[in-house]
Amino acid sequence: PIQRWFFERNFSSQHHWNQSVMLHAPNGLDEAVVKQVMKQLMIHHDALRMIYPLEEGRMIQRHRGVQENDVTVDVIEVQGERTEQIKQVEKLANDVQASISLTDGPLVKPAIFRTNQGDHLLLVIHHLVIDGVSWRIFLEDFMALYEQSKRGEILTLPEKTHSFQEYAQKLTEYAVSEDLLAERAYWKKVLAHSVTSLQKDHVTEDQRMLHTQTIRFTLSEQETHSLLTDVHEAYHTDINDILLTALGLSLKEWTGDDRHFIYLEGHGREDILPALNVSRTIGWFTSMYPVLLDMSHADDLSYQIKHLKEELRHIPNKGIGYGILKYLTPDKMKSDIAFDVTPEISFNYLGQFDEQLGGSELSRSSWQAGQSLSPESEKPHALDIVGFVEQGMLHVTISYHHLEFEDRTMEQLKELLEKNVKTLISHCVSQEETQITPSDVGDNDLTMDELEKLMDIF
Repeated sequence: PIQRWFFERNFSSQHHWNQSVMLHAPNGLDEAVVKQVMKQLMIHHDALRMIYPLEEGRMIQRHRGVQENDVTVDVIEVQGERTEQIKQVEKLANDVQASISLTDGPLVKPAIFRTNQGDHLLLVIHHLVIDGVSWRIFLEDFMALYEQSKRGEILTLPEKTHSFQEYAQKLTEYAVSEDLLAERAYWKKVLAHSVTSLQKDHVTEDQRMLHTQTIRFTLSEQETHSLLTDVHEAYHTDINDILLTALGLSLKEWTGDDRHFIYLEGHGREDILPALNVSRTIGWFTSMYPVLLDMSHADDLSYQIKHLKEELRHIPNKGIGYGILKYLTPDKMKSDIAFDVTPEISFNYLGQFDEQLGGSELSRSSWQAGQSLSPESEKPHALDIVGFVEQGMLHVTISYHHLEFEDRTMEQLKELLEKNVKTLISHCVSQEETQITPSDVGDNDLTMDELEKLMDIF
């Protein structure tokens, strides 16, 4: 479904829509070893060999065989002072990012930048074949193979799980199943809500990524630790419950409106196909679905947190069905649902990036990996809000279009969001008793008010 969304948007510069990682090896990299590792990764992970040729005016997905594996590793010497090297590498990285062709492939582009302070390894992969979970698999396998190769061992990886191709085929079958069609009533009800459009400082037809600005805030290690642990004892919440409540409260203060639709992104690997195991499968599995943030109980923080928590728990299979219904289920089976809600805000909590990359040989580089998305491509949402934990601290970024929003307007939203996250942390850790909600007792039909009455009786 997420691939259907990508092609439906008909972005300019579709070829330049990547995800990337830059790694640093202080003691340098063995070019032959990197080539050997990349070759093995391309053999093992089928999705990395995908291409999207044009046939009869439309792009189709084709799976290249192992014998067509033609990924190369560019090695570039970078000279000069450190500041000059950083500038050169960013420019060269931009060239690598822009060099992928969906029709010709490969969709994986590695490059080694050699400097007098070690090597930087740029790994660029088109988003159509990778996502956040896939990167963890890719980097884990890269490090394992790199160490094996250096020791002269036979290159081996854990057994393959089901392929992305098998997953896509099963998803097509699931799209007409009773289990999925039972979700229609839920999504019809959600999509029936109406909200006020997001007010912008300016209106522009120029939606290019070129005009994107990003601002951020960072919590302290202590605040982050509380957010990841102690906070959830109060209401049996998870981090998305708290962050989305904070976002909803911030939007209410920022706009004056109680209710806002957002797109919530998830990893999309929900257990809806029991016969399939994709735990070690690389591909773009991301789910993206509309969520209504209703802050009409904002005057009572305790009730508001529990209310949103319950709304999120009621989403079937963490939202994966929305995209399947919209893009894969035949029209005649969903004719009463108008998929016309297009939230202007997206939110994605990516989790923790603190996992080691295998000893001290390779670490994340602080140098720029270039522009993953073409500056000429259209920005998919007015606001993209992303949270992640790195080095024990929560980082939240807000990306916006600076021809639409004044910087001071976005600074205001950022300050509200930071304030509300901290307020919720303080509120939750100050609660002396744990309060349960209907989802904690496994009853989806029970309302919070009914549960509270039962609790009073007992």
